[in-house]
Amino acid sequence: MTKITTTLIFVISLFLITACGPNGAGIKGVAEPPGVSVQDVSFERFTWQGGEALFTLNLSNPNSFPLPLTGVDYALSLNGVEVGNGSREQSLQIPARQSRMVQFPLRLSFVNMASVLPGLMQQGSMNYQLRGSVHLPLFKIPFTRSGSTRLRP
Repeated sequence: MTKITTTLIFVISLFLITACGPNGAGIKGVAEPPGVSVQDVSFERFTWQGGEALFTLNLSNPNSFPLPLTGVDYALSLNGVEVGNGSREQSLQIPARQSRMVQFPLRLSFVNMASVLPGLMQQGSMNYQLRGSVHLPLFKIPFTRSGSTRLRP
């Protein structure tokens, strides 16, 4: 085997271990999953059925080697109800120990959003969850970001 093939097999093995580990925690200091954080959300267009939002995600690579991403899939839930989802096949490389801002469209369902509204108005707060997976050439690494926010002062 060539040195490149051996190195590639080693890195892929580490990522497979990372993907199968508890919470995708990785192997600290050797191979870690990419960080995902939401930087911005803008609403692009609306129809009577739904709309489209544009999410700007910051994808960060904590590793000492570049990450070749092939795409991302994602879904947004409000108070446990999925109100939108999307996927994007896009090849890009995140350099070692660097970040990239990437925009992804999110299709929104007004029917699902309408089912959440009564609870939101009554509770005065909203729980949200953005979940999905970052696609690498041979496997996917899942991510989840969640929290809550108050709707009333």
